[in-house]
Amino acid sequence: MVSPQKKANGFTLIELMIVVVVVAILAAIAYPAYTEQVRETRRSEYQGLMMDLAASLENYRARNFSYKDAGTELGTLSPKLNNNDYYSVNINVSADNQRYDISAAPKGAQSGDGTLKLNSEGVTCHVKGSSCTLDGSHRWSD
Repeated sequence: MVSPQKKANGFTLIELMIVVVVVAILAAIAYPAYTEQVRETRRSEYQGLMMDLAASLENYRARNFSYKDAGTELGTLSPKLNNNDYYSVNINVSADNQRYDISAAPKGAQSGDGTLKLNSEGVTCHVKGSSCTLDGSHRWSD
């Protein structure tokens, strides 16, 4: 009498390859969405930091009666913006030392995201993939 052979339990190579292909397709769809979400999160974080810097600049003006030399005080006014991996921040003070513009140009992983701008009147600007002017047409909330 011959005993019947037991069927082996487990996955076949074809089943395993189907799973690998499905996972690869899902990853190809999800990864770009994930990286874009990370980019938007960083942008939002730095917009908040720029608003904090604007508040610090107002405090600076209250103490000094102008924004004179504030452009050289970025390290003191906002250490997080001064040393970061994603934006190069610059403070431009007007000739009469009564107005400022803050601009944050993307670098590193944020490259191509567009420059963030904010001025002393509270006007903001961001255009994805390019630069913008502070005329109120491309506000952060758009």
